[in-house]
Amino acid sequence: MAQEPLQIASEFPAPSVDDWRRLVDKDLKGKPFSVLQSQLEGGLSLQPLYTQQDAATAQPEPPGVAPYLRGTQALGLTEGGWMPCQEYSEPDVTQAANAIRTDLERGTWGVWLHLGEAHGIRAPDAAAMQRLLAHAPLDTTHVHLEPEAEPLSAANHFLRAAEQTGVARSALKGCLGVDPLGILARTGTLPRGLDATLAEAAQHVTSLRESAPGLRVLLVSTRAYADAGATSVHELAWAIATGVEYLRGLERAGVSPDVAARSIQFALSVGGQFFPEIARLRAARLLWAKAVAACGGSPEAQAMVLHARTASTTKTQRDPWVNILRATAESFAAVVGGADSISTSPFDEPLGTPDASARRLARNTQLILRDESSLNRVADPAGGSYYLEQLTQEVARAAWAELRRIESVGGMARALTDGDVARVLEETNKARDKAVRARKLPIVGVSEFPHLGEAPVSREPRPAPSSSAAAPEPSPTPSSSAAARELSPAPSSSAAARELSPAPSSSAAAREPRPMQSSSSAPPGAALPLRPMRVAEPFESLRDASDRHLAATGVRPRAFMASLGTVAEHTARSTWTANVLAAGGIAPEDVHGFKDVTDAADRFTASGAPLAVISGPDALYPEWIPALTAALKAKGARAVAVAGRPGEHEAAFRAAGVDVFLYAGADLFSLLSSLHQQLGVA
Repeated sequence: MAQEPLQIASEFPAPSVDDWRRLVDKDLKGKPFSVLQSQLEGGLSLQPLYTQQDAATAQPEPPGVAPYLRGTQALGLTEGGWMPCQEYSEPDVTQAANAIRTDLERGTWGVWLHLGEAHGIRAPDAAAMQRLLAHAPLDTTHVHLEPEAEPLSAANHFLRAAEQTGVARSALKGCLGVDPLGILARTGTLPRGLDATLAEAAQHVTSLRESAPGLRVLLVSTRAYADAGATSVHELAWAIATGVEYLRGLERAGVSPDVAARSIQFALSVGGQFFPEIARLRAARLLWAKAVAACGGSPEAQAMVLHARTASTTKTQRDPWVNILRATAESFAAVVGGADSISTSPFDEPLGTPDASARRLARNTQLILRDESSLNRVADPAGGSYYLEQLTQEVARAAWAELRRIESVGGMARALTDGDVARVLEETNKARDKAVRARKLPIVGVSEFPHLGEAPVSREPRPAPSSSAAAPEPSPTPSSSAAARELSPAPSSSAAARELSPAPSSSAAAREPRPMQSSSSAPPGAALPLRPMRVAEPFESLRDASDRHLAATGVRPRAFMASLGTVAEHTARSTWTANVLAAGGIAPEDVHGFKDVTDAADRFTASGAPLAVISGPDALYPEWIPALTAALKAKGARAVAVAGRPGEHEAAFRAAGVDVFLYAGADLFSLLSSLHQQLGVA
């Protein structure tokens, strides 16, 4: 007997957003609706619900159509997937060459070379470059350069090395990495100047346009900004501003915006905010298409070539195994955001030069995402999500507003040399550091769920540096326009990039140099170098001090935790407190079930700990804390801390001898630092 389909949805009235809102307001019981919103860096906020109505105004074109919000290829990355492109900074040329060979043989398609004497591979000439790439078949391998100085020299060394290897320029693929503003941001100097560098780069653009169509000459890398703590919005805006600066410089050297745009590659860092990072990569393509169109570039020239790398700022030295999860999530976000190539950082990168095991895990992360999770089988996986479509528009608008502000102060080069970028980073890092110190921005394994007894990572021994004359033997070759218009009115002339902001800023203070980590200003034409940072550094410094104390005395700084009341009454607060103490490198010893104050003080003496922490229900504090604190101090406690807000009892508790109050929302880093001082931890 045929059975009629049961249409359950048709039996009930369709709920509206207003109906949902009324129920939410009822459940909030007078609290503002804003408590359900999540605040993001860059002035953005996440809503608790997104609907079709939210994304109705954003009607993006399909993938492969300008402005490329949904990707630059009609079928997305389904034709083979994105390009796994590992990055290398091993100083020794031969060891770096061997690492490149291993990775290419086992799944990567491209190499990203950090070149330089101070923080990169030391390949100062064409011969060293040839040794470095001895195992990389240049006719099939994408090679990307990112020098820390003298970008044109590195480009020339690579071209000569390819010529000496016998590979035709027409077969070369990758990017020569000419990024003068990136070098200025990292090092603070650009000896040849921006105009001279771009003028010489223009000659490469012109000569390689026909002879090496697979090579891009200029690079816009946001590594310096991301590593120095830039928000996602600032990083994106500064990337587009840098690209606009390069378009201008090349145009002055006689290269049309259409040709210039086709010679630029972008490289962005992907941080730990999964969905906002996806939205940012999609917004990057949209904004670049808008900027190139404003300069008179064709739809084809508006397509962004985008490399994504997992962020360094999110990684930790403590419990570095968690970095595997962080890098996996960041790589996943880069894939969903539509990056053309991706590099996944090895989990032990914060500990020094990664070893082979860590590189293998990083390499296989992408291979699993592609070959086992099949993320390359969907074109624009984020497309159609009300949440991500709306968030993409919000990120794009915020970044465009910052881009216009940068233009109002004279462009990206001026923003660097006048200290505007450093000032913004200083403010950003101050706000982020405040959130980290209060654990409002938790860091797993460091400020949350720390493990004081963690064993150090066992790393493969480093081979001895080889002689630069020892050349490795080469191995055989291994087998939407509507959305853009909504952002803001687009300039219409070929020089319209200069008009992205209607007028110069009227605030002279916005252009005053404000160094981020130095009280002295940079000389004319130079900038204060941006200092790399990691968000985990404050709490890791406490753990380092604890380790030094352990090495010097044989014991860690310890805390006797006097937990009052029954287990059910104190467990939640005591667990939180023990977690906080461990984050500061202080080993907690939880003790409960005291008969009276004398019993608690005696057991403190028996523990041998110099610090006592009182934890329990608020109702017991007025009765216990004054007498117990006095008894603990009489027994030799160097410091007494109380878990929880003191409220109206603070004056009485401090009069009794309480030194510190530990509670959620406080500057826990400062409080733990003060405990270190009282415990004699250097």
